Amino acid sequence: MTIRATDITPLPIPAQGAPTDITSSPGPFVVVHSLTTVAGVCLNRDMSDVPKTLWYGGTERIRVSSQSLVRAARQYMRTDGSQHTPHAMSTWSLPSMVARHLETDHGVDPADASPAAALIAAATGLIVDPAAPGRTKAAAYVPEDSAQRLGRILISHWDELSEARDLVEEQIAEALQPAGQGTSARKTPARPISAAGLPSGMVTDAQAALEPGTVEEIAVFGRMLAGLPRGKVISAAHVAHALGVDPLHLITDDFTGGDDYQDGGVFANTGILGSQYLVSGTFYRQAALDRRQLRQTLARSGKPEDEVEALAQSAERRWTRAIVHSLPSAKRSRTGSPPRPTLAVIATTDEALTASPAFEDVIHEQPAGPHAAARLANHLFSLGLRGGTALWQSPAGAAPPDLPGVLALKEY
Repeated sequence: MTIRATDITPLPIPAQGAPTDITSSPGPFVVVHSLTTVAGVCLNRDMSDVPKTLWYGGTERIRVSSQSLVRAARQYMRTDGSQHTPHAMSTWSLPSMVARHLETDHGVDPADASPAAALIAAATGLIVDPAAPGRTKAAAYVPEDSAQRLGRILISHWDELSEARDLVEEQIAEALQPAGQGTSARKTPARPISAAGLPSGMVTDAQAALEPGTVEEIAVFGRMLAGLPRGKVISAAHVAHALGVDPLHLITDDFTGGDDYQDGGVFANTGILGSQYLVSGTFYRQAALDRRQLRQTLARSGKPEDEVEALAQSAERRWTRAIVHSLPSAKRSRTGSPPRPTLAVIATTDEALTASPAFEDVIHEQPAGPHAAARLANHLFSLGLRGGTALWQSPAGAAPPDLPGVLALKEY
């Protein structure tokens, strides 16, 4: 095979033998502890565009929220080069996606596609407002091929849905009519689109299209879709907020943006003046995966036990890689690339315990990374680790701290 310099395809990640693979180690939980040092970044902002913080041990620290870490890990799993399909997606636009597939894949007229797509979305149990037929009321966290599958279900029942589609089209048209003049003519909110009267087999198929099946991402992170009969999937993963081990140091980065036109060169002024807020420091992360819950969710696919186990082990490998290597983007694209953790420990254990008490006493010594690594390593002896891997990368070439003997020390 010829490899060109312009080839941008990443090398495949080996399924076996990767540094983060702990599938051969026994224990009900997989736990990841890591320390990452960042310089001049804004990974996670609050409503005021300021990096998030928390108070711990009487000191204000960097904080990276759990939800932003989860999203980064989910995005990493979707693009990690694995061949597992389908992946998952979180969207409010499922009806719009179904309508687009009806038009492009099945040649349905756009005027017919939109009400039909809203109808099949309602058949799954999701709420669709006729005044906004292209969206669902809540975000749907579903397999990424759900729109195609729902489109095929519609086509297979197309003729017998003629009357139902006409009723939905009338409901949408009525909901989109402007209200009459004057304050007394305010419109009553329209009722959600109903799937009542649809063929029972079609409703069953539509609901099955949103089942997690073998989608590892949904099995790992769970979902809450209250409108679906089996929409609730308990998360197998716990991801804690990342916390700084050293005191917060917030800097203001004043920036300017030049105007290349500048009124024809008459005025030599900057086009934009502004500020952004950045932080530097080392933060501790902890995440855990409930292996039993993961397998229970994957078993809902109805696959044989050996296939479920193979899927579970694949999910474990992909999740640990994502937790170790992913970071939220926020303004990272403007302030630098993500670093690898100085120390990352991937292990199995009987209890999913955190090591955050090791950092209640803030670290003032600099550089904080090596001091934090020594504290974390010492605390790991009390967490009952059963086996796993420690990844160590010291920027200054220092030797790793003394680690529990059950951990195999490896490089990235």
